[in-house]
Amino acid sequence: MEFKEIKPKERAVMKRVLLGFSGGVDSFYAAHLLLEQGFNVYPVYFKLLPDADTTKPRRSAELLNLKLTVVDLTEEFKKAVIDYFIAYYRKGLTPNPCAVCNREIKLKELYKLARKLKIPYIATGHYARVEKVESFSRKLIKRGVEPGKEQSYFLALVEQRVFENLILPLGNLTKREVIEKAKKLGFPFEGESQDVCFIKEKSYADFLRKFIKPRPGPFKLTTGEVLGKHKGLIYYTVGQRRGLGISYKHPLHVVELRPEENAVIVGPKEAVEKDEITVWKVNWHVPQERLTDLPLLAQVRYRSEPVPVESLHYFKNGIYRVKLAAKVSAPAPGQVCAFYSNDLLLGGGEITREGVG
Repeated sequence: MEFKEIKPKERAVMKRVLLGFSGGVDSFYAAHLLLEQGFNVYPVYFKLLPDADTTKPRRSAELLNLKLTVVDLTEEFKKAVIDYFIAYYRKGLTPNPCAVCNREIKLKELYKLARKLKIPYIATGHYARVEKVESFSRKLIKRGVEPGKEQSYFLALVEQRVFENLILPLGNLTKREVIEKAKKLGFPFEGESQDVCFIKEKSYADFLRKFIKPRPGPFKLTTGEVLGKHKGLIYYTVGQRRGLGISYKHPLHVVELRPEENAVIVGPKEAVEKDEITVWKVNWHVPQERLTDLPLLAQVRYRSEPVPVESLHYFKNGIYRVKLAAKVSAPAPGQVCAFYSNDLLLGGGEITREGVG
């Protein structure tokens, strides 16, 4: 077999990478690592909010002698993420804006822009790994090396085709390592950014009140007994124990939000622990017929421990019934359930109410 020699000019084209660049410590150090690996790095800042200030990302890029490109996605972000966030709370669901943003905005738009510009690679500062898995003949996401900080869970909804051209430079590093190394390069680290970028208010409820008028309604036990009055559904989430403002003979947790009754259902801790969940809109990164060959794990929240799956049964209307080997706490409808085999991310979907999409 003969190998065609790659000329220097062609090699330079192949080593081009479009980097999602927020200007924070993660994207800054990801850019540095890519430069060290010989890539021509093109940082792009997606402007997601009308009042977004591009000063920080521009200065961060300049520290690395890079020129920043700003792309305005405020309209796309509002429709795909902010409107979704509000709509889910209106329906009594618990949204996952970061996972949806990765699917609909960050990775999707980065992938589209790279193809348009004929740049062969894309990269982000996520703490996860992307590797070619020979048994599936495709690139897949693996967990990052630091438990508690790795972010593979938030990539569960992203289309697998995006991974074929994706580079994740930080997957083999810890957050502390990245911060310390970035500081040595002159990066002015000032602390972590908040979880949900579009919420400037002190709480989700303060933000949601601008769009949803809170309506007081009944607190009900799982037995149907009314215990008191709640302030409005936007103030509560499944699994919540503190701040309910009602007393009972044992601690109470939010078990369910019922917008059709405007009721908050409460009960003992055992009532929010489930060993069976239903998941729909599942985005598989591997062929479904191969799932029976693998030991599956399910993770129902970003910070929760993955639990072995005893059975995965396709029900109807795109819904899977997932039987777990152990109970998980507060799997909230609207949240993402990510599926793994050891540290390999196989896909993910949305937790839904008892088989209802």
